[in-house]
Amino acid sequence: MIAQVVPIITLILASVVLLLVARRAKISHFECPVCGCAFKVSVSTFMGSFHMQGKREVTCPNCGFRSLLPPISDNES
Repeated sequence: MIAQVVPIITLILASVVLLLVARRAKISHFECPVCGCAFKVSVSTFMGSFHMQGKREVTCPNCGFRSLLPPISDNES
């Protein structure tokens, strides 16, 4: 019985995590420290980007600067 429930619970938890990350991607943006450009990335880029310590590796569309930048909530601007 438990062996049948574990995959279902895992699938539900993975779906919830993906939905939360997608929501965060939609309500946040990044600011380039070089040119000051504020930009958003797509949900797939947000999910697939390397991340550590609350920062994500993104590339500025204006100047091409690539670095680990913290996502900034759209409400804070």
